[in-house]
Amino acid sequence: MVEPLNALRAEQVAVETRALNVFYGDTQALKNVSLPVARHRVTALIGPSGCGKSTFLRCLNRLNDRIPGFRMEGKVRVLEMDPYSKHTDLIELRRRVGMVFQKPTPLPMSIYDNVAIGARSHYGLRGKLLDEVVEQALQRAALWDEVKDILKRPALQLSGGQQQRLCIARMLAVDPEVILMDEPCSALDPVSTFRIEELMIDLAKDHTVIVVTHNMQQAARVSHYTAFFMYGELVEYDASKQLFLSPQQKATEDYISGRFG
Repeated sequence: MVEPLNALRAEQVAVETRALNVFYGDTQALKNVSLPVARHRVTALIGPSGCGKSTFLRCLNRLNDRIPGFRMEGKVRVLEMDPYSKHTDLIELRRRVGMVFQKPTPLPMSIYDNVAIGARSHYGLRGKLLDEVVEQALQRAALWDEVKDILKRPALQLSGGQQQRLCIARMLAVDPEVILMDEPCSALDPVSTFRIEELMIDLAKDHTVIVVTHNMQQAARVSHYTAFFMYGELVEYDASKQLFLSPQQKATEDYISGRFG
């Protein structure tokens, strides 16, 4: 069952923004965005290029900070934390809020070491315990059966779809509570895309997943909730079934029907 957004209780909300405004110099990228994200659900962010989807996503673990001219107004709460508080530990924030990017980003090391690096640095794991974490992460990322006999090979030798699942395994090895995905399937073939979509649905059993996608069919397939952005504004936000079958805003209807975007 997908709960109506207005019926979510405080403990059911993992991430929330209120009156969020984001600027890059004189350009306003997000305008007064208030959006609660349900815990242990997949929330899709859709909209045309440049509408603010990725900016919103990066606000949640402060990846916008190094962009010249970045400025934020409003409130952001992630797992009961204020990411922008001077007391926030950024390393801990990014452990609890993992991210998968549009282009796979394997490190220039072995498959094993790619997955192990976070568990080593965050938890000091070694030996058998580390082996178990690596195996579990690769299993959860639906990659173990394909790489269990070649763990010492360079990760860069894997296919694009395998590299993306490896990056997901690397993230899962540090056990994040929120998973951010920015167009994770855009560079993948249909078979790899299907595997990543299955993985998103499975991950939502134990994690909160927020995914940016241009693929509306994908959003409809994998998400419980969908938010439609346009020109930096949140136009409509609802249960995915409701939004795709019976949108309340004409702009949403025009976009999902292909009239623009």
